[in-house]
Amino acid sequence: MRGKFLLGVFFLAIVGLCVSSPGVAMAEDIIVIGNRSVPASQLSPKEVKKIYLGKKKNWSNGLKVVFVKLGKGDVSTKFLKELVRKNPSMYSKYWKKKMFTGSGTPPIVFEKEKDLVAYVAKTKGAIGYVSSKSYSESVKFLSVLH
Repeated sequence: MRGKFLLGVFFLAIVGLCVSSPGVAMAEDIIVIGNRSVPASQLSPKEVKKIYLGKKKNWSNGLKVVFVKLGKGDVSTKFLKELVRKNPSMYSKYWKKKMFTGSGTPPIVFEKEKDLVAYVAKTKGAIGYVSSKSYSESVKFLSVLH
């Protein structure tokens, strides 16, 4: 009887940990992908944020960083909140201001994950994000180290 009780407590603790840890959910649900020409295989959250704010313009091999994003939806909202630290409205305002001042070009937006994956696969220096179910061997998986 005591063994079943301890097993139940252990199970509840694991479930509670998974539910309360957004970093774990992020790693399982959303992945960062890149064109095979991207020299990095892992990025820090700070690097991802710099890319999506237009502050990192080139990869270490000199290729131009081409960043793309998904349009409205849970995947995009979660990515922006977790890694860029902005909600969709704040992100949109950020890019409107940069465009108005002539200090940047916003990412290309795709409504469908498969279209984003296809674009990243064919565009040198491209980086994007999708739900893990949309991963394709045609692109490079970029791990984000937390």
